[in-house]
Amino acid sequence: MPRKKKFNTGIFIGRFQPFHKGHLHAIAYASRLCERLIIGVGSSQVSSTPKNPLTASARIRIMSAGIGKRLISEGKISFMKIPDFGDDDAWFEYIKDKEPGIKVVFSRNRLVKSIFKHRGIMVVSPNWYRRDKLSATVIRKLMRNGARWWQRVPEGSAKEIEKEKSKILRSLH
Repeated sequence: MPRKKKFNTGIFIGRFQPFHKGHLHAIAYASRLCERLIIGVGSSQVSSTPKNPLTASARIRIMSAGIGKRLISEGKISFMKIPDFGDDDAWFEYIKDKEPGIKVVFSRNRLVKSIFKHRGIMVVSPNWYRRDKLSATVIRKLMRNGARWWQRVPEGSAKEIEKEKSKILRSLH
């Protein structure tokens, strides 16, 4: 008999600028603990900047290609665009209004952890996975410099990032 998952619904929030193998590792960990995992695409209204070159829709396409269609088509993983509010209460309420069943948040971000803990939601901080190499900031720098970045992202994601590469490079300069 299959073991029941620990949580019904969890959320993993990030900017994913771009999505990389470290993110995939954390999502795999979180999805093993949850019946359903929502991937919250933070700063969803921001794009075309050095820190946030990709649109939220492009990030979701890139993640979908890297995660694999099966988990998404079965409804085990879904996406939520989360804009910035500049107000922690409004940000939290936006998320809870869209998905009231969240029982756990997976994050290593100090502010995200604080916002959810303060409101009685359990927080789990997945271990870093090859953090020295798997950082979106490092990957953006490699892209800007024309260096090898694609080994740091899932293969399917790399193909989707290539489609966005000219937009990304314009934003990084």
